[in-house]
Amino acid sequence: MKKIPLGLISLVLWAISASVFLYFFLSGNVSESIDGRVAIHLNSQEKNLVLTEMRGLLASVNGIVSALAEDDYKKAELAASASGMEMVKKLEDEEKTILLKLPIEFKQLGFGTHDQFDKIAEDLRQKKDTKSILKELDKLTQNCVRCHATYKIAF
Repeated sequence: MKKIPLGLISLVLWAISASVFLYFFLSGNVSESIDGRVAIHLNSQEKNLVLTEMRGLLASVNGIVSALAEDDYKKAELAASASGMEMVKKLEDEEKTILLKLPIEFKQLGFGTHDQFDKIAEDLRQKKDTKSILKELDKLTQNCVRCHATYKIAF
């Protein structure tokens, strides 16, 4: 009987581990829910974190709209910036465990939404044109609608 080199065994085990990690990173911990949406399975602490972040996004949208109604572009910029990629960096440590449970499309939609907040903040600094800001806000809220129509958080 021929011995299998230890290096080959290590390589195979590494490849299997990497494949499992990649599978979960791409697909997440999901199932189809009764209403046809994708149910993302999180524990109660993870669910609370995601929902808290979503409420923060909604508060930023409200802050932008409220400030624009007053022609206060600085206040609108601050509201937009609060939900940009800086928010992701602040929550990075808490969200590390959640990332494997989220499907790749959800992650892309989430990061795209944070990027859109940053784009709106930049536009508010540069353009100060309410109509173009509202168009960008429309793109952003389409992400919100698509996310809530596609996904739900489950235990």
